[in-house]
Amino acid sequence: MSLLSATRGVWRRLTPEPVRRLAQPILGPALEAYVRRQARRPHAADDFSGPIRVVGDFGGSYGIAASAKLAVRAFEALGVPVEQVDVSGARLDWIGASEAARSPGAWIFHINAPEILAALAFLGPKNVRGPRYGYWAWELPKAPKSWLKDAALLDGVWAPSTYTADALRGAAAPVRVVPHPLFAEDYRGVTPAPRGPGFLAVTLFDFNSSAARKNPEGVIKAFAQAFPNDPSARLVIKTQRGELFPDLLAKLKASAPSNVTVVDEVWPYGEVKSLIATADVLISLHRAEGFGLTMAEAMALGTPVVATGWSGNADFMDETCALLVPSSPIAVDDPQGIYRGQSWADPDLLAAAKALQRLRAEPDLAARLTEAGRKRVAERLSPQAWFTTLPDGVQRAAMAATRASRKAAQASG
Repeated sequence: MSLLSATRGVWRRLTPEPVRRLAQPILGPALEAYVRRQARRPHAADDFSGPIRVVGDFGGSYGIAASAKLAVRAFEALGVPVEQVDVSGARLDWIGASEAARSPGAWIFHINAPEILAALAFLGPKNVRGPRYGYWAWELPKAPKSWLKDAALLDGVWAPSTYTADALRGAAAPVRVVPHPLFAEDYRGVTPAPRGPGFLAVTLFDFNSSAARKNPEGVIKAFAQAFPNDPSARLVIKTQRGELFPDLLAKLKASAPSNVTVVDEVWPYGEVKSLIATADVLISLHRAEGFGLTMAEAMALGTPVVATGWSGNADFMDETCALLVPSSPIAVDDPQGIYRGQSWADPDLLAAAKALQRLRAEPDLAARLTEAGRKRVAERLSPQAWFTTLPDGVQRAAMAATRASRKAAQASG
């Protein structure tokens, strides 16, 4: 039993929870220093012999938690055995939940830099043997300095886009681009939601992801310029968690003209896909995206996209498969306080309006974008394409694990 394990056990058994909470300001820094020291020690970083492990909050529904599930699913779709290691609820305290020694193998942490120490404390840093990778998502042009420093706890950092990788330039570990994988079967046979005649545009966002960054007010202004007082053209703004920011939700609804509808509800994933599938266009006049998953999903569904031509989506979108809106840099201004400092994009709303008008007037253009969008997603975001972006050691380990699994299955059959 390690010193950390023994200390945790004694602390848990003998100390009442209220006392543990009071002592946290003192013991927390001590544990952090211990975990940092242990994490920087040799940990068989070149040993890929054990199973591939994906670490994440598998009970979460937010972006980085969803990326862990996508990674597991991609490995499994390729026939690669993979272990899920759930660290939901992990905190940097003296109460650990994972004490078992682990065989060396690749560890892929789908948690952002601020949670890495808590995950290592939860698992026990001496147990995390083998190469360690962190999958990090960030939306502004420069990642925090603390993130760059804490990359030293890992053997590599994976970013969902070139934009995010550039934001992590200067990290204390190599950075590589590993996009989110998409699965064609998720988008085949999706039944479009019922709709009336005319032109239908949709845009989607979660208030927890910053309304200023997603820029729905810009979408309303562009749509109003394109189709002023036109009842045959409609825009649906699908939001969620607006009840947490009632003033912002009320302001958004008040700015919507008669042909714009704001729907603030939490829908099942299937209903969201049906809405996108039924639309003539998905609009994203975002100010910054670490990847742009909703845009990629729209392309997979065959829905043309009008989007800001900047940040994460630039990796899988260009003028051949989408209508890109030019932008200029502007200082970050986020009333929710989620983002501050630095700069992000100010999309050209007149150009966006003209793109919408063009898409409505040219059915052949819409058909070309539908075909090109689906093809682009298949080429760049399939599990097979995703696999080629992984480090060579992980690819070799995955192929070896697949062969071993097949042999075991044949032997048992």
